[in-house]
Amino acid sequence: MTPKCQIILNRTRERHFKAGQYVTGIVKFSIYKPKRYDSIDISFEGRGKCSWTQTDSPDDTIIITNKEEYVSINKNLFTPVGDEMVEPGDYEYPFEFLLPDDIPSSVKTDFCRIHYTIFVRFEKKRTFGAEVKLENEREVPVYGFVEPLTRGPAPFKVEQKLRSFNPNNKITVKGVIDRTFLSPSDIIRLKMMVTNDSNVAISIKSKLVRHNTYISKEKYSTTYVSERSIPGTKETSPLIRANSVTKLERIIPVLDTLYSIQYSKIMEGEFEVKVTIKAPFPYGKEYARVPVVIGWTKEEYAALIQRELPPSYSEAISGNN
Repeated sequence: MTPKCQIILNRTRERHFKAGQYVTGIVKFSIYKPKRYDSIDISFEGRGKCSWTQTDSPDDTIIITNKEEYVSINKNLFTPVGDEMVEPGDYEYPFEFLLPDDIPSSVKTDFCRIHYTIFVRFEKKRTFGAEVKLENEREVPVYGFVEPLTRGPAPFKVEQKLRSFNPNNKITVKGVIDRTFLSPSDIIRLKMMVTNDSNVAISIKSKLVRHNTYISKEKYSTTYVSERSIPGTKETSPLIRANSVTKLERIIPVLDTLYSIQYSKIMEGEFEVKVTIKAPFPYGKEYARVPVVIGWTKEEYAALIQRELPPSYSEAISGNN
């Protein structure tokens, strides 16, 4: 029977831990009668695994997988001396694990899971047979740092030519987003100039999309890409009449739960602003994609924390003079 065990994390303001931070807390467990354990250990591990199926024909379906390890730290809490037993009582052990700087954020999708876990293992060997390992575990939410692709405004252009005898029967959208590196809870400002030289009314749809790429280089070297719209970010403009020029502006919200996934060899989690020209049937659609990175760099996060710290005594005194 596994001893009653609690893994208590010291809470952070954000309710998650950042790369480069210490994960701290206390493990508590109770022993009700003398027990023989060969080892009691507390460990912190970060692992990732992706998996999907690939079908080339009805009779040819394979499962593609990949995995990697980001961190593995083990600390011994108890090792017996001779025939030493663990006596009945309540036990508490503080713990501290340092997160590396270059790790990806926790994430769970239909095809991939990256997670960080603290677990306590009570291990004992039997005279005959295999070892017995009794474990208690707790998942630790982790946000990794990211690096921007660029920082300034990002211009884009998308053009759609409609089939007709008029060579100028086309729609052109020229636009810019104000920034390509954003923090969670930020906003994206999108400005567009729509030149509709066609003979049909059109509309412009814009949204933020999540673009995940899953990577396998084990038995099969291949990738799988999935794309999903971010809820609450899609907007379609009013109809833009034929042979007209229209200015459009909008704000795209960045949810506080959004975060780019970097520093992983099995998954790339990216975001894009997608702008689409919607012409009536039978015309198709044309679109532009503008990559954006969402998250914090290590330096910017440290500066943010420093700004939010209360002033020192000397700073407070000098400020009052």
